[in-house]
Amino acid sequence: MEHQPFETWLLNDELLKPEQQRDLRRHTAACLQCAALARANLSLRAAPVARPANGFALRFQRRLVAERKIQRRRTSIGLVLLTLVSIGVILWLITPALPYLSLSPAQLFITWVSALIYLSTAVQAIATISNVLSRVVLDLVPLSVWAIFLVAASGLSALWLSTLRKRSKQKVYSRARL
Repeated sequence: MEHQPFETWLLNDELLKPEQQRDLRRHTAACLQCAALARANLSLRAAPVARPANGFALRFQRRLVAERKIQRRRTSIGLVLLTLVSIGVILWLITPALPYLSLSPAQLFITWVSALIYLSTAVQAIATISNVLSRVVLDLVPLSVWAIFLVAASGLSALWLSTLRKRSKQKVYSRARL
């Protein structure tokens, strides 16, 4: 027996249409579970509402004020700690650059140019080494192995892309249902 709409009608405090009231009376006459729920609901509505103890509102307001004061104190301590840690990190990051502030502009320019020359030389050396290594590896491995590797890599990539596409569609559908 379908209980869902009748349970919802019994538990919600909303006005029912006449045909809904008629259906609910018929169902509660035939269904013991829903009839018990209706009786329990009626007895709960008939019960007197408990009154709070004397001074409850005042005690609650005092407790709320105390909790807000504690929360403000925690927030201010957290902000002070965050500020101190941030200042410490900034000083720690700036410390290596402090000696450069005492250099003249010409010395600073020469330092930057020498760093750029060093960086470009390192990049050129890495490019030369990788070029030599790639030629050696290409000569050592036969062409058929490279073809098999390429086909396998493209197959795995296609499988990965299809899986991503499938999962992204599932997320879109699940969001649409909510």
